[in-house]
Amino acid sequence: MRKDTVVRGLAVAALVIAAGCTGSVNTKTGGGTGSSSSNGNTPGGATSSNNGGGASSTPGAAGAGTSANVGSDPAPSKVPIGTIAPTTTLDSGRVPIRQLNDAEYNNTVRDLLGTTLTPADKFPGDIATDGFDNIGSVAVVSDLLLEQAETAAGQLADELLARPKTDPLRAKILLCEPTTANLSTCMTQILTAFMKSAYRRPVTTAEVMDNVSLATTIATSAGDPMRGVNAAIKAVLLSPNFLYHVEIGNPASTAAAKISDYELASRLSYFLWSSMPDTTLMAAADAGKLTPAGADYTAQITRMLADPKSQAFIDNFAGQWLGGRDATMVAPDPTTFPTFDDALLKSIPQETGAFFAALIKNAAPLTDLVNANYGYVNDRLAKFYGIPGGMTTFTKVSLAGTQRLGGILTQETFLTVTSYPTRTSPVKRGNYVLERLLCDPTPTPPDNVPPLVQPTSTSGLTGRAALEAHRQSPVCMSCHATIDPLGLPFENFDAIGAYRTMENGSPIDATTMLKDGTMINGVSQLATLIAGDKRFTRCVTKQAMTYGVTRPFDAMDSLAYVAGIADPLMGKGTWPDLLTKVATSEAFLTRRGEAP
Repeated sequence: MRKDTVVRGLAVAALVIAAGCTGSVNTKTGGGTGSSSSNGNTPGGATSSNNGGGASSTPGAAGAGTSANVGSDPAPSKVPIGTIAPTTTLDSGRVPIRQLNDAEYNNTVRDLLGTTLTPADKFPGDIATDGFDNIGSVAVVSDLLLEQAETAAGQLADELLARPKTDPLRAKILLCEPTTANLSTCMTQILTAFMKSAYRRPVTTAEVMDNVSLATTIATSAGDPMRGVNAAIKAVLLSPNFLYHVEIGNPASTAAAKISDYELASRLSYFLWSSMPDTTLMAAADAGKLTPAGADYTAQITRMLADPKSQAFIDNFAGQWLGGRDATMVAPDPTTFPTFDDALLKSIPQETGAFFAALIKNAAPLTDLVNANYGYVNDRLAKFYGIPGGMTTFTKVSLAGTQRLGGILTQETFLTVTSYPTRTSPVKRGNYVLERLLCDPTPTPPDNVPPLVQPTSTSGLTGRAALEAHRQSPVCMSCHATIDPLGLPFENFDAIGAYRTMENGSPIDATTMLKDGTMINGVSQLATLIAGDKRFTRCVTKQAMTYGVTRPFDAMDSLAYVAGIADPLMGKGTWPDLLTKVATSEAFLTRRGEAP
């Protein structure tokens, strides 16, 4: 039997098994181009009604020949998160089986094999829903993805076995050197350890022997033991136990049940590292020290947050939620903004990443996200902000006495991703605040909305004046009465985030009246109000719960459950407190099956 035929059969079996675990993985043949998770129009931008506070999903983006499964999530609640009564009762949501997303795949093969290859960069791309690309209720499977996963497995196996026998990365996997004489015994030794690491759990003798049989069959047919080793490693990398987050439990029971130590180790590791558990975490699982979640478990959380691999949490959680990923794609008009250069563009997501990492490392209050009087800048940003520079790396600086007293709200990420190439957008900025920081989604815009008259230097019209004219239309007022008051305080910052006092020859007016009649002037006052709003703490918690548990928390009972977790943090919670709350929540520690 040809090796590629065997492996192709394993790949198809992976989908069958995955579907059997949940009854909810859709497959479809065909090409399919897939989609990245980012939506260039979404970051705080065009009005959406996704209730998640983050980037809208793009349901049609899966590409031809793919099928997106939206599972059986409860309908989103129409009740604002700030008005819901909190509860400690677990909601009815569930986490279906899901495949490793692209970042998880790349990080996992890095930690499993020691490779520097990033094969998932060529995969069709992840689809985001509720702001994140790791949500289990969306599964996309296509022939293209299968083909690319098979190609990746082959490349990874080939790279490993091409290493010299003395290479420590090879020796870590090949615990013995297979020969024709010792093939069965040696492969059993290799695969018992390798499959445990790859599957993130102990493996049965039957599972090991299936792959030993494959290896010996291929080796005998080819007359080459290493061909058999290659086939076995590739088969492991194509197994659903590697490609998917497999949590067995009782698929037919809707009752919440505790997950195992190994499943919890995997959940925690992919939450904080976007990768497989390390040897320390697996040893804790082996010893049964993770469940119930006590001191040993919380010590693992602390250790993992201090590990450099927690940078993946910054990149994948904050990068999606706060817009760092989108910041790499901003493209201000070079004629309008000739001083905006590649050095500044490169600095934008790094600034927010360094800032968010410090919030966790220094156990900063949750509210520092929006009202910190400090930031992290490099020399290029220091010059742009008009503060002393000269630093060679991102360095903490005081922003006291400057106009940038709004945490993320006065950083380049927020100010640029919520702007157009030639002008600011109070609408995008207001949407960002409402959806990402307050989880208070904006109304769905009505049909036949008249276009906004564009402010230009020749007209002398400011963005504020253009919006005021736009709001005169009754069909526009319903949305803009909510959005604009939260976007206008940012008008002192132009489309590339530079501070200004004039626009098109007219003075900037950054005052606004909120819906409750409160008058504010500028970002600092708005940031203070956001920090004190219970919607903020609840929304931050909802974002972290959505990403950590990998499912939506939009239904009424889900929002009430989030509120019950969030409210004790209000006014005193720190970022490590929040992440520990997520990782020790009943939602994180349990799973439900799917009713027949």
